Amino acid sequence: MMLTLQLILGIAFLLWIYILWTRRKYYLLSRKLPGPLGYPILGMLLQLMYREDILPTFSKYIEIYGPVFLSWLGPIPFLVVSEPQIAQDILVSSHCVNKGIIYDALDDGTGHGLFSLKNPDWHVHRKLLNPAFSQKILLSFIPIFNENINELMRILDQHIGRGEIELTKIFQVVTLNIAAQTTMGKNISGIQNTEKQSLIKCYQCVLEHMTEMCFSPLLRYKWVQYLLGTYKPYSEAKNEIRKFIKNLIQEKLSTNTPIEEKDKNIFINIAIELLKRGDFTMQNVEDESNVIVFGAFETTANTIAYTLMMLSMFPECQEKVFEEIRSIFPYQGEFDVNYIDIKQMTYMDMVINETMRVMAPVPLVARQTAEDIHLSNGAIVPKGVQVVIDIFHMHRRKDIWGDEAWNFNPENFLPTNLEEKHSYAFMPFTKGLRNCIGWKYGLISVKITLAKLLRNYRFTTNFKYKDLAFVEDITLKFKETPLFQVFRREN
Repeated sequence: MMLTLQLILGIAFLLWIYILWTRRKYYLLSRKLPGPLGYPILGMLLQLMYREDILPTFSKYIEIYGPVFLSWLGPIPFLVVSEPQIAQDILVSSHCVNKGIIYDALDDGTGHGLFSLKNPDWHVHRKLLNPAFSQKILLSFIPIFNENINELMRILDQHIGRGEIELTKIFQVVTLNIAAQTTMGKNISGIQNTEKQSLIKCYQCVLEHMTEMCFSPLLRYKWVQYLLGTYKPYSEAKNEIRKFIKNLIQEKLSTNTPIEEKDKNIFINIAIELLKRGDFTMQNVEDESNVIVFGAFETTANTIAYTLMMLSMFPECQEKVFEEIRSIFPYQGEFDVNYIDIKQMTYMDMVINETMRVMAPVPLVARQTAEDIHLSNGAIVPKGVQVVIDIFHMHRRKDIWGDEAWNFNPENFLPTNLEEKHSYAFMPFTKGLRNCIGWKYGLISVKITLAKLLRNYRFTTNFKYKDLAFVEDITLKFKETPLFQVFRREN
């Protein structure tokens, strides 16, 4: 027994020495960029195994090593960055366009779409699909946003005076319908709510499993999923989503009605035209459709819910938003919000931005270096390094946002308070070469929704801001989700 243990330890030691030797150029980098080595062979794998531990672990090491530090996941070096200038160096570099290897797990769940495609395919697809998110197209969606939020208000009316509810799930039903209409050209409001709820559960199941696979690579193997009992629900959820997307595509393909000029640049029409031209395969159309719908409804619903969460926890801010909205819309009810109205919502803008600052929609984004990259601080990041941009902690740095950086304060976004801040100090949709294609879409949808809801309702919660505990889940989630009460405004 003792001999076997010594043999195992000896092999582990030799393997560790081999890793040190073959990865010596990365250890040279650690002289300029220190950080935790973690355990031999494993590196930081054990500390980052659970989603709820990731953000607190990064917070601890930022305190020790500063906003740029180097660490290891097994034999893989990764750089964690919460410094705006270094983040800009990374995100504008043509040698750091590809997403990090952790996103390989997303390909299994959503397919090879814009979110995780590698260059040069990503560049080609992005260029081909950009017209689907032009200003003209986005403005054409405003009637759809208004119509669906009117339906949302009818749903909320049913919950007035009935105690605490979870709003995110309600919002997801509506934002899924908006996503299907605006990207796939299909109004699914006629589908039973139970069917839509089932579909949303499938999306959440896939999202949860993709996140687990990102941080626990062993879970990507089917035999491990079988052993843990996760293969069947994950596989069934993926199939249900694929069936939904395929049906939307086939319905479009089987329509012989000529496409109106104003609808030619809607996402699904562009994708089908690319299919007919031979620029896309059917798999490309399905994968990109899946990614677009997923992204359009998930992050939008979260941002709406999280903004209302902040306004419920800080009622004085909610009243200021209400007064601003009432000055634009004197009467309650199912009024229409147009683009000129949106531009007048200056305090609303501040509230949404501050919400996305303290609760970054996507707290971490990862890239990998295809060639050596020279950073502004003089360090050279070699080819093959995984880079994590820690947006969550960058948005909460006291040296950038003040001593109260961890607190919610919309005045952080007064123009005078932004004058000397680095342009990459706030990037809820990332920035650089690979920023979010749908960020304008999301903001317009969120503002219209909040304007109509806050003019008609008041939201409260018993949950305290200080008790929020965050979980890295690709998109930001909570250990415990706050519940809300909804009251109708009297005027």
